[in-house]
Amino acid sequence: MKARRSEASDVRGGLVFPLAWLAVAAAHAAIVALRLVASPAMPWWELMPFWAYTAAMAAVWALHASGVWRFDRQLFLIPALLVGLGLAMQFRMGTLAEGRGTGFALSIPLGFAAMAIVFLAASGGRWRLLRGVGGLCYILAIAALGAMLAFGRRYRGGIYLPGNINPSEIIKPLLVVFLASRLARQGGRRKSSGGGLMGVLALWAVPMLLVLALRDLGLLVLLGATFLAMLYAAEKRISHLIVGALAVAAACAGLCMVSAHARVRFDVWLHPFSDPTGSGWQILQSLSAMNAGGIWGAGIGAGTPQSVPIASSDFIYAVMAEELGIVVCALVLILYWRFFTQSWKMGACIKDPFGSLLAFGMTAAIALQTVVNLGGVTKAIPLTGIALPFLSQGGSSLATSLAMVGLLMAMDDEPR
Repeated sequence: MKARRSEASDVRGGLVFPLAWLAVAAAHAAIVALRLVASPAMPWWELMPFWAYTAAMAAVWALHASGVWRFDRQLFLIPALLVGLGLAMQFRMGTLAEGRGTGFALSIPLGFAAMAIVFLAASGGRWRLLRGVGGLCYILAIAALGAMLAFGRRYRGGIYLPGNINPSEIIKPLLVVFLASRLARQGGRRKSSGGGLMGVLALWAVPMLLVLALRDLGLLVLLGATFLAMLYAAEKRISHLIVGALAVAAACAGLCMVSAHARVRFDVWLHPFSDPTGSGWQILQSLSAMNAGGIWGAGIGAGTPQSVPIASSDFIYAVMAEELGIVVCALVLILYWRFFTQSWKMGACIKDPFGSLLAFGMTAAIALQTVVNLGGVTKAIPLTGIALPFLSQGGSSLATSLAMVGLLMAMDDEPR
């Protein structure tokens, strides 16, 4: 009887893959129908990212069903479904039309390829090898920040290297590996002495000072919050959390003193109507779009995403709220929450302190990036220019986020 139940459960679980793909395919089909009604001609090459997405889903489904790849289905399916929904919204907005969005088209196959490579490299317990390269990851992160400071150019508040490369995305997982290694190694000593903690703080101050020099408010908030989350996970001390939060707040205040761009973001957050057609235009258009959508949304194709600045990247959530309504946006938030809780539960089951901190840190980095983006779009916090994981157009953000998902999948691929 138990064997039959297990087989039935496997069959039902296997069907989740095609059902998730079917939801994404249905969204694309609806958009294709709307576009054909408006115009009999449509450049079908715009659907190339969808076919790349379809191939990736089919490959992972086949490997999982055959038992070659073993992992919790939710760790893959939830991010994959979010990527598919984001892909549908990009198709709706015509991101690839007239040669725009080529980087996004490539980010789909590159992102899933990065996820697969990381999963294969780290599965079978090989992720434990990352414990020994924490120092190397720290050096690479510092080098990336130094390269951004020396050769980067500012665009929409972010720093890009030649070729529109944004290395700030890879800095996050590199520093998470470093922190997990360092905190796990010094866990026992920190309980009897503050020397270990002071050493971690001194090392962490270097990348934070470099980010201050870059005047990147979003990266400063994200790295600071990730550090606090991992420190609390290792220490379980509220006092460290409070002191760290005050330090991050002081760093943000310091950034506002030296950066006119950061001051403008805070001013817009507090007084968006003081310059409604200038600096306050982005957030006001975002709030207007979400208000226009209401509970059920205006419907796919009935919104005006072109009125929202940077709609395909920073403000993708506002576009979804306008066309699909609060109900669908709430379902998206539930998907995010389910992925985060499932990843944290998986990390909590790992007995190795390094593995537990690594899983928690990777999940926290994605979760905090989600909170920072949604907080800025809804005016809960100042805008930071951080992309929404999985849904936004940002190519480097999508590829890095999927690579982090691949690591979480690999960490789940073993008995505990």
